[in-house]
Order: sequence, then C-alpha cells, then structure tokens
Amino acid sequence: MSNGKITPKSVLNFNKSPVDEKDETVPEVTLENILEKVSSDNVSDALKNLYSYSGLLKGVKPINSKHKIAGFVRTAETSSKDWGTGIKAIYTCENDEILLIKCSDNDYAIWGGIATCAAKEFGLQATVIIGSSRDTEDILDLDFPIFSQSIQSRAGLPLNNGTLEGTLLVGDLVIKTGDFLIGDIDGVVVVPQDKLDEVLEELNRIKKFESTVVKRLVDDHQRMDDIIGF
Repeated sequence: MSNGKITPKSVLNFNKSPVDEKDETVPEVTLENILEKVSSDNVSDALKNLYSYSGLLKGVKPINSKHKIAGFVRTAETSSKDWGTGIKAIYTCENDEILLIKCSDNDYAIWGGIATCAAKEFGLQATVIIGSSRDTEDILDLDFPIFSQSIQSRAGLPLNNGTLEGTLLVGDLVIKTGDFLIGDIDGVVVVPQDKLDEVLEELNRIKKFESTVVKRLVDDHQRMDDIIGF
C-alpha cells in the first residue's frame, strides 16, 4: 500500500485496511445491537474475509421487505409436499428463535397464514424457508417476518415425515441448530455458532473501513477510484 490508498488487495482483506482502530465515532457492533448496526451484506463480507465463503442462503428474501431479523436458529427439514413438519417444528423452538426449514424443492408451499399465526403466538422471532410459502396477504397482515425462496399457491399434506433439529446441507453450507442468522431485504446469511465471535470482530473492522472510505469521499472530496487505488 502506498500514498495512503486502499488497494484492491486491502478491499478483499479488511484486516489490512487503513482504519483507525481507536475511532470512537463508529459504534461497536455487538450481538445485542447487530440488527441496528450491520446488514446481511456486512456479515457476508465478514465470512468472505475470514473463511472465503459467503454464508448466503441463495434466493431467500423477506415477504415484507421492511423486516430484518437476527438470532439463533432451530432447524427442520422436509419434503415440500409435507407442511406438517413445519407446524411440529414451531413447538421445538425457544422464545425469540428463528425457525429455519429446508425443503426438498420449491414445488409446493409448506408455510402459510395459519402457520404464521401459530409461530407468532408461540413467540418465534421469524421463520426462514428454503422453499416456498403462500398466503402472502395473510402474512403481510400478521406483520410477522417470513423469508422464503418462492411463493406457490398449492400446498401438500400434513404428513409430518420430516426431521427436526437435524444438520442441514444447503449448497456448500452446513447449518445446525444454534447457528446464527441475519436476514434483511438483500438476503439471508448464516454464521456457524463457533465462528460468531470472530465474525463480530471482523464486522467491527468492516464498519470502520466503510467509515474511513465515506469520510474520504465526503469530507476530503476524494474520488472513489483514487481511494481504492485502481
């Protein structure tokens, strides 16, 4: 790095970025304030910087774009034709946990309005579905956070043949009950529980990095290509 520039290499590795570690104008990111201080994008960047993968659940987005969630997950896995497993999974959750359901595919909706009402009444924070939901108007009226990959009108049956609290294999991700999840309008990212402390440290470096770049753009009137150094 030369002339105080942020080089392409440093953008890919925030640990090397020229940030002021003592900058008190950037509030510390903690587990308690993570919803207010960072985005799913920040968390994905932290995972990329530390472990070279994104943690993204591809295609999963909020039914209501205003909803943002962060918390520990309780897992379930089922066929898309079996919405009964999702109902059973509600009652395995602790207060304020996020229910994360992996479906075999997106062909049938395994979650709808009544399930949303049940989850809300039982005290869940949110439900995230790697699969399909339906009853969108009811979900919006209930104002409870539901994230899913797609929306389908048709549903299967209450078979209850799935697995509760097992390990989920989602692409290159291995997800377990107790892992941490953050979701917002841009997407959903999962952090393994044993990596959470390191990710929080990296998030603090990222926020200071962003603050440094914005300060140079706004206060010092520098060009972004000059700041980055390409």
